[in-house]
Amino acid sequence: MRPCRRLSPKNEARVILLLFCVWSIIAASCTHREEIDKTGFIQIENDHFTLEGKEFFPIMLNYVVQFQNDEAGNFIFCPFIDYDSLNYYEAVGKAEIAEQIRGHFRLIKDLGFNTLRICIDRIASNSQGQFFYQTAKNKRFYLDNPEHIDAILQGLNELVEIAHSEGLKVMLLIKSPATHLSVEHFTVKMLQYFKDNPTIFAYDFMNEPLYFDADARRTKEEVCTLVNHWKNLMTLNAPRQLFTVGLAEPIEVFTWDPSMLPVDFIEFHTYHPLRVPSEIYWYSTYSKKPWIVGETSLPADKDSITYQEYIQFLADAYQLVRDAGGSGFGWWEFQDVQGMNFEHSFTGLLNHEGETFTNDGKYKIFGTLKIPRNMIDSLEAHYIPKKKTRPVNYFNMLGYSNICITGTILDAHTRQPVEGAVIRGWNLYWSVGVNTYSDENGKFTLFCNDPCCHFKISAPGRSTWINDRQLQYTPTVKTEDDVHQLPDREREYHQISYHGFIQQNDTTHHSIFNFDPTLFNRYNWTANMGVILLDQKQNINH
Repeated sequence: MRPCRRLSPKNEARVILLLFCVWSIIAASCTHREEIDKTGFIQIENDHFTLEGKEFFPIMLNYVVQFQNDEAGNFIFCPFIDYDSLNYYEAVGKAEIAEQIRGHFRLIKDLGFNTLRICIDRIASNSQGQFFYQTAKNKRFYLDNPEHIDAILQGLNELVEIAHSEGLKVMLLIKSPATHLSVEHFTVKMLQYFKDNPTIFAYDFMNEPLYFDADARRTKEEVCTLVNHWKNLMTLNAPRQLFTVGLAEPIEVFTWDPSMLPVDFIEFHTYHPLRVPSEIYWYSTYSKKPWIVGETSLPADKDSITYQEYIQFLADAYQLVRDAGGSGFGWWEFQDVQGMNFEHSFTGLLNHEGETFTNDGKYKIFGTLKIPRNMIDSLEAHYIPKKKTRPVNYFNMLGYSNICITGTILDAHTRQPVEGAVIRGWNLYWSVGVNTYSDENGKFTLFCNDPCCHFKISAPGRSTWINDRQLQYTPTVKTEDDVHQLPDREREYHQISYHGFIQQNDTTHHSIFNFDPTLFNRYNWTANMGVILLDQKQNINH
C-alpha cells in the first residue's frame, strides 16, 4: 500500500478552512431551520393543514386577475374583464379597482370560502425573449426591469392586503420559473417580498404541466431535479410558506409523478362527473402526500346542465374529497366568462343575470349566484363521513363499450404485481386517448371504442414504458363487423355526457356520481398485451 502523501502546510490550511466553511454552512442551515418562527402561518401536520395548532381546511375559490396601470406609473391588479359585466372593466383608477375587488372578496367570504387561488400567471413574451405583464392600456411591465418589478410587487401587495382584510388566505398561481431566467429572478424577488406575510400560505409553481410544460420530454428524474430547485428557492427565500404544482390528470405520472415530486402537498384539477370520482380515488391512494383538489367544477348554463346539477356536483365532489382524506377543496371559478368553449364558459359561481349584494349591502356584483347563499358553510357543517370506496367506473371512466384490452403490470425485478399503474392508449391517428389503472393483482382492462396502437404506461415511483404495437383483436360474439369500423370511434370525453350513466336522473335526491355499474363492463372485442415490466425508481429527492 502506498503511503499517503502529507499535504503542504499551505494546502493543509486550505483544507481546514474549506471544512470549517462547510461545517459553518451546515450549522447555520440547521440553526436557521430551528429559528424559523411560523406563528400565524399555515403549516402541514399529519397530512393536514394547521393554523395556530388547529386544523385548517382550505375551501378555495379560483379568481383570475388582469392588469391595469395609471399615469403615476402604478401597476394595478384588476378583476378579469368578464367579472361583473361581460367584456368591460367597471372600475377606473387604483382606488375604484381596489373597491371592486374588495366587493368580490367580501362576497366570496360571505359565501363561506376561506381561501383564494389568485391566478397571476398570465405573463407574455416578445421576440427578444423578454417577459412582461401587459396592461389593458398595452403598457408592458418587464420582469427584467427593477423599477417595473417594484411596481408589480407593490400592486400585488395591495391585492393581497385586500384579501387579508376580508379574512381570506391566498395561494398564488405564478408563471413557472422554468419558463426563463428572468421569470425565476422575478419569482425570487416575489418570494423575498412576501416571506413574512402569512396571508399567502402557498405558491403554485406550475399550472398543469401536462399542457403547459414547455419541455414535454422531461424524464421523472429531470422533473424531480427541477422541483427540488424550486424547493430550495422556497427554503432560502420563503421558508414559512408552502409550495405545490397544479397537476391536470393522472397521466402526468409519466413524468410529473405525484409520488416523487418534492412539493409540500399535491394539488390536482379534475373535471367531468365521469372522471372526478376515479381521479380523486387514484390521487388519494397513490400520491403518498397531503393533497387538495385545486380546481373542479361543472359547467352549468341553466339549460343543457341545470343549476340544480351544479349544486349537486359541488356537494358530491366535496363529500368525495373529504371521504378520501383530502386536505382542501378548490372551485373554478368566481364568475362565468365568454369567448371560450362550453366547459370553460359556464363554471363560475355567478352568471351574468341580475345583481348580487354582499351581506352588508355595501357592494353590488352584476350577476346571480348559481348556489344557495349558505351552501359552502353548510357543506362542512352537515358533513357526515363515509367510507372511501373504489368508483364503479374506475377502470372504464367514460363507459367505452367496443373493445377491452387486457394485460398485467409487474415489477421488473421481483415479478410482483404493480398496483395503481396508469395505462394510456391512443388510436392510430392520436385523435382519441383512453386511460385505465392496474388493480391489486397488476391486471388492467383498457376499454376503448377504436383500436389502440400507441401506448404509455407508468406507475407512481416507477419507470415509464412506451410502445407502439398492432394488437390482435378477437370478437367475443359472432360478427362480420370490422374492428377498424366500429361505432363511435372518435368519441372523446368532451363529447360524452354523464346523464346516460346515472341510475336515477333525479339528482335532487341522489348523488350525481350514482352511476349504473352495468354500463362500464361492456365490450364485443378483446386483445391482450401480455406482461409489461416496470422498474422501481430511486428516490432522488434531497
